[in-house]
Amino acid sequence: MEGTLRIHDPLSADWVTGILLLVFVLLAYTNVASPKKWRLLWGSMFSLRLGKQVLREDVDPQDRTLIGLIVAAMVLLALFAYQVAVVSGVPSSGLLLFGRSLLFVVIALIAQVLLLNLVGVLFRSDGGLMEYLYTMLLITIVLGVLLLPVVLLVAYQPGLRSLLVPLGVGVVALLVLYRWFRAVLIGVGEGVPLRHVFLYLCTAEIVPVALAIHSATH
Repeated sequence: MEGTLRIHDPLSADWVTGILLLVFVLLAYTNVASPKKWRLLWGSMFSLRLGKQVLREDVDPQDRTLIGLIVAAMVLLALFAYQVAVVSGVPSSGLLLFGRSLLFVVIALIAQVLLLNLVGVLFRSDGGLMEYLYTMLLITIVLGVLLLPVVLLVAYQPGLRSLLVPLGVGVVALLVLYRWFRAVLIGVGEGVPLRHVFLYLCTAEIVPVALAIHSATH
């Protein structure tokens, strides 16, 4: 009826659709330019260690398709964080809140990459650090892909949000725990004392995640 206002849903705004289209473009580009990347991702996901050939030939930080997948994953993680915040009743919403979420995700990922490189420089030993770095990046990409259907349904199926948001949070938690498990396996496999591996995880990953959760829920 003329003059009737359309209910504004911050989770399915036009800019959300635009961001999702961008993600699909990045995924489609990877599918066309380097379809073997999908085999790399899923193979790396179910292999507890990355083989030397994978590290030497298949994981190139300057590969455009890999960079595109990392960007898509960060955008999806930020969008899911935005959805969780809005569903949880955070007063602010919109593109500004999403921008803050994306900034947090980008800073967190860059900080972890820099920290791993710093640890390697300080101890003058790899100790599996580069393997864990690439494992972290690949798992982050897989996490983004797994969150894509969740993010889509949360955006456009309001009735399912109460089920999908906890499901997405559970997927994130499981993948993070799996990543830490892989870190232990890599460190022990490279001869690093278990206490040093746990020290790194506690100071560089577990404590920051716990602080982030605490600040987000209080």
